[in-house]
Parts: sequence; C-alpha cells; structure tokens
Amino acid sequence: KKEVKIYLGLSKMQREWYTKILMKDIDILNSAGKMDKMRLLNILMQLRKCCNHPYLFDGAEPGPPYTTDTHLVTNSGKMVALDKLLSKLKEQGSRVLVFSQMTRLLDILEDYCMWRGYEYCRLDGQTPHEEREEAIDTFNAPNSRKFVFMLSTRAGGLGINLATADVVILYDSDWNPQVDLQAMDRAHRIGQKKAVRVFRLITDNTVEERIVERAEIKLRLDSIVIQQGRLIDQQSNKLAKDEMLQMIRHGATHVFASKDSELTDEDITTILE
Repeated sequence: KKEVKIYLGLSKMQREWYTKILMKDIDILNSAGKMDKMRLLNILMQLRKCCNHPYLFDGAEPGPPYTTDTHLVTNSGKMVALDKLLSKLKEQGSRVLVFSQMTRLLDILEDYCMWRGYEYCRLDGQTPHEEREEAIDTFNAPNSRKFVFMLSTRAGGLGINLATADVVILYDSDWNPQVDLQAMDRAHRIGQKKAVRVFRLITDNTVEERIVERAEIKLRLDSIVIQQGRLIDQQSNKLAKDEMLQMIRHGATHVFASKDSELTDEDITTILE
C-alpha cells in the first residue's frame, strides 16, 4: 500500500478561528504566560479541531436556520480536498474508508454524505457490537452500494476487516503513528485483490504538520529499537512542554499572513495518478 500526503491550506474561516485561538493565548506564544501543560494540550487540541473543520466550534456554522450546503465544504480546506477526491474516486469505482480522531467530525461527514447522496456506513467507539457487525457485513457484501465507510481511528482498530475497500483517507493523524498504521490495515489484508491507496490530509504550516513529522521520527526510532531487540520506551510518547510550545508556534506567523490556497481538480487528478 502506498501513502500519499496531501498538504492543504486553511480556508478563510479556518484562518480566522486559528488566529482567534492563538490570540486568546498570545501570552504563551510570547513566552510571557505560565507554561501549564494542560493549557498547552488544550491549545493544541483546539488548533487540531480548527484544522479539521471550523464547525467543530460552537457559533462557527452560519445559522439558524442550519442548512447543509456548499458552505459545509468550502469552509474547510480538508473538506474541499475530500469532496474533490471522493467525486473522482466514485467515478473510478473505488470504495473508501475515511478515518478521523473526532466523532464530532464524523457527524459533519454524515451530513456531507447525505447532502452529496453518497451511501455510507459509520462506526465509532459508541457503536454497539451488533451494529458494528451489521455495518461491516453491509459494506463487505457483494455488490454493496455503500461507497464510504467512516470510522473513528481508535474504534476502527481492532477486529475489523474491510478489505473490500481499496482507498483509505486519513482525515487527520494520531499522535501515535501505530494507531494510524492499524487503521490502514483495516483495508489492507491478506487476500486483498486491489492495491490499497492511502491518502493523508495534512494542513500546511500548522500544528498538524508537526504532529505528522513527530510521528514519522517516532516510527523510525521504534523500528531501530525493535531491530536491536529492545522494548519500546512508552515514555518517549509523552510530549514535553517546550515541544508543545514549538508545535503551537509552528506556522503561527504564516497563518497571520497567508492567503487562501485551494486544491484544484487538476491537482486531485495528479494526486490520484
């Protein structure tokens, strides 16, 4: 299976929210504030939510009345890319697994699929066992009409075989790279007929870029440790305060200065080739 990283810009609305989150804690950016670990983790979490979709914040979505419309796509750089990707993949007859860390984001994806008329299944940590089995069987059934299966990354890890899918889209990345690898393996199983393609969506010049870099370094270190026959030190997963601060600062100046940048249909065609 080969993984393609797709780097995306923030939408105008995302830039506004990203800036708002940073400004709220500007003392930390300027090293004036008290470096409280929980506070740093919270800022990181807010920034990650912003990279996924601004509607994860109360008050961001236009309304009432709340309508599912083009704005659901255009207000998130990742949704713009996902929308274009899915439309091409549908033409190609592919079937797609979409993973996200956030169940609230899966709610947004459900609205999106209904709006686009894509048949889908969904599974997250709250899904009862029988429903899980049923969703998996429905998706894997011969001639199944289900096009998208959306899963929360950690719930979609164990005991799930969705080898009838040939594309995996990681909407966001886990701190722990092993979790993403397990997710990819849902589609990539022995007996797989088609080659599995994996697309990872990453928001450029944001905290996400750093999360992915860190995960890759960790994977390389883990494999060296395993080759040497040592046990992986779980402490190495823990984030130090200064590392978190660097992540938060990464790209901050860029976000303040940047302009809209959207993927074009040509870009998507190139990515799929």
